[in-house]
Formats: sequence, structure tokens, C-alpha cells
Amino acid sequence: FVDNLLPDKYYVTSWAVGGFTNEFISVVNMIYLSTLSGRVPIVPPFTPNHHIDKSSGVVHFGDIFNLTHLQSAIQMPILEWRQVKEPPPSEDPYSSPNKEQLGCWSTRNIDETEPFIAENMLNHLGLDVSYTRVPDKVRPKDNLKEVHAIFSELAALIYPERPSLNPLSLPLMYPSPMDSKLSPNQHLACFDFLYYVTSGRSLEWEYPWSPAWNIIGKNLPFTEKVVTMGKNYLRMVFEVDSIPPFIAVHVRRGDFSTQCFDTAGECLPPLSAYSEEVQVIQEQLREKEGLDVHEVLITSDENDPDFWVQARGLGWKQIDHDVLQTESKLGGWYPSIIDAVAQSMAVGFVGTKKSTFSMVSRRRVESWNHGIVRTVRIGMW
Repeated sequence: FVDNLLPDKYYVTSWAVGGFTNEFISVVNMIYLSTLSGRVPIVPPFTPNHHIDKSSGVVHFGDIFNLTHLQSAIQMPILEWRQVKEPPPSEDPYSSPNKEQLGCWSTRNIDETEPFIAENMLNHLGLDVSYTRVPDKVRPKDNLKEVHAIFSELAALIYPERPSLNPLSLPLMYPSPMDSKLSPNQHLACFDFLYYVTSGRSLEWEYPWSPAWNIIGKNLPFTEKVVTMGKNYLRMVFEVDSIPPFIAVHVRRGDFSTQCFDTAGECLPPLSAYSEEVQVIQEQLREKEGLDVHEVLITSDENDPDFWVQARGLGWKQIDHDVLQTESKLGGWYPSIIDAVAQSMAVGFVGTKKSTFSMVSRRRVESWNHGIVRTVRIGMW
């Protein structure tokens, strides 16, 4: 791939580990870092790890999000890895025949001995990567145990002209699987994971002033193809030709029950807590917009049949991906993608505190639709 990079330009990329939303956040943070460091971002694809089955395959970022729109908004070029290096065939996406060695940075703090391992992604890209830990000063107040790194310090570290230090001055953190021990590449700066990056406050995507969201994430609409998919699902769910105004509800369960320290699941808020917030939004929409919104779309990772009986009892609609065979028809990534697209079209949104899926959907409804949003906290019940 090196021959496909312009010698007079500098680039930055990162890998992503997590589910659909956390990988999205990581990529958005990387693109924001590119604006600070004067580098061209190379966007990785969505690649399975422990959150999603390997058989789900690889989904290119630009097939889901409109990178052309973002390029126009921020007035800078954006590349995808498939433009830089020929990807392996879709039937065998993790076996690139051409393994190339690369030295990268790890954002792991001092307590971690290994970098974030994005094995499937690196196999797909055909990269054999060694890692050097970022220097201590990238942490807030030099707190070596803090998981977050500071955007401006990372930008200084990789800035093409007079970077803050020479990567050769730092020890190797982790050799590559093929025992390469390269120091971080200066032409293509690369990071193992950029989810935990901030301009100053932990988890700042939660806040209205988040620069990564306001400059990059807000300007990343879905592609027309997936918007059409989402609209088709909504028409099926609401049994209409014209999609009515609706409120979206996201109820996070799953591993959140482990945050209940006495009896598992006891601190998880009941469905009535979400129903109360829906009613608040309905009242505000009626007062402020003159809208009577009766349709509610609920999405959740809850598997308890009684939960869904309660939801239907409230008159709420569900995109039942099992019944609609979303995964078998489109692939393992698409239940989450369709849910996210559908939620983004709502005029109101009720989410679950600490869920990144809820958080990003909330931001979209606020920023794109000027919708009314509410959040239900874990641990209040």
C-alpha cells in the first residue's frame, strides 16, 4: 500500500474494536484527529470482534456513512482502506495474501501490557503491526492510569512538522505477530484504538460541546442506500406507505445487568420508566410543535418474552429482526445498522444512560431533526 500513498502528503489511520457504535466513535475520533494533525485520514471498515460473529464479514464504512458529504463539510480529503489497498475477496475476508509490516502507536495506559488487538481487521487489511505506547504526556494531567488520551497531545505527537518527540526515543511495547519491531511510521501514523480520546473530559461525546461529534459525527449522514433500507423497515413495522412522526426508544439490557450489585437485573429500570419519558416528549411536541405523536418504535437487546409483551401492550412497535430475517438476508452487522438508521428519523428519542448506542442516536435526533430527547438512568430503580 505504501506505493499508493503520495510522498508529499501525510496520513493517519486507526483500527477499531467493539460493536457497531464503538467502532463508529473510534473512526470519528480518528477523522477529528486528522483535522488537528494536518493528515489525510484513511478510514477502516467495520470488522467483527468479540461483539459480533466473525461470519458477519466486513462492511466498508463508506457503504453506511456518506463520506462525500463529510469531505464537503470539512473541506479535506478522506480515504478508505479499500482505496489504498486491494481488499481480499468477500468470501474469505480475513486472508489477505500480502502481509505488510507497519509500526503503530498504542493508546493503552501503563497498566496494560498489550495493545488493543484488532486481529480480524488486520488480517483483512493484510498488515503485520508492532506497537509503541504513546508517551505519558498524552494523558490528562499526566495521570498514567487514565484510559483517555488528549486529542491535542496526540496531534502534537504525529504532526508532520516538528512532532513533539521522536518515536525512536521510546521503547517497543509489543512486537508484531511475525516478530517485526518497527517504530511508529511517520508517513502513515496509525493507532490501535481511538475510542478513549478527549479534548479534556472523560466520555465527552455525552456533552453538547463534544468537538468530535460537532465537527465530524454530525456531518456523517447515512448513505441513501441504508436510509432507503431503514424507511422500508419502518413502513413494514408501522404498516403504512408514508412514515408518520414517531418517538424512538432504546432500552439497553444485556451486560448492563452486571452493574446491579445486589440481585442481577434489579437496578435495570422498568419499561414504565421509559413510558413516562415518552409521555413527557409527547407533551412537549404537542406544546412546542403542535404535533400529536402516537407512534413509538422500541429497540432493545432484551430477550425476555415478558418484556416484549409489555412493550406491545403499550402499543409500541418493534423491528423484529428474527422474523424479518435481517441477518440472514443482509448480514450480521445490519440489525444494529437498521436500528440506528430508523432511530435517526425520529422526532423524539428516549435512551439508556451509559449506552453508547443510545448516546449516538440521541445526538442524531437532536442535531439532525431538532428532536426532543430524554435519558433513563441505570441504578435508580
